[in-house]
Amino acid sequence: MIYLARAMKEKVVPSAWLEREGRRLDCGPCLSGVMEAKVLLERLPVPRAGLCRLTRGHEGGVYNGPQFVRNYVSDSDHGIPFLTGSTMLHADFAHADLLKKSDATSPRLAHLRIEEGTTLVSCSGTIGRMSCARPEMTGMWSSQDILKIVSDPALVRPGYLYAFLTAMSLAVRSLMMPSGCSVRTKPSPGTCSPASRPSMDGGNSRPARSDHPSPISTNPPSQASCCRNPMPRE
Repeated sequence: MIYLARAMKEKVVPSAWLEREGRRLDCGPCLSGVMEAKVLLERLPVPRAGLCRLTRGHEGGVYNGPQFVRNYVSDSDHGIPFLTGSTMLHADFAHADLLKKSDATSPRLAHLRIEEGTTLVSCSGTIGRMSCARPEMTGMWSSQDILKIVSDPALVRPGYLYAFLTAMSLAVRSLMMPSGCSVRTKPSPGTCSPASRPSMDGGNSRPARSDHPSPISTNPPSQASCCRNPMPRE
């Protein structure tokens, strides 16, 4: 039985979960339905592939960026619209801050340029906000607080991947910042657990590359760096 002290919730879970999660269960995923979702995904009788195997581009297609000093300008001739984890959700970017163009186009920050179809995920502050880059967002720059996911169009359409990740946003947030841990405001692309993306036969989605094993485990990343609160005993 699992307890969540703040709300005094309790839930009976299968003993098999203890074995698959390394004999330690986290309250948030177990009480929110994330574990059940993972089990159902693993039982799907369709090909599945890890998220990082469906992307391409800088650092494999899943990246954020380095921390840097933001130098803003007021002249559009010398600046580029700059998006953060909150402003990426705006419908109108007419009043977006302008990042100094020479800084944005430097080799250190050039990969932060946004392209149409890129899935944007906030990874600082309010973690897990998502947006799909629209055509008018092409050529804008993003902060290091936005995780960029660039799909490989030969394997999965950008809109399909964004819709799937949005539908599974609860699971994505849980994998990025597990409940009961100290707050991790900078999830690294390399530590994000691969999310299984089903490919329905008969649809437009192409199967994953044959040289990659399938299915892919959706177990959360190692939590060695997290400081968990001990579970209360019965």
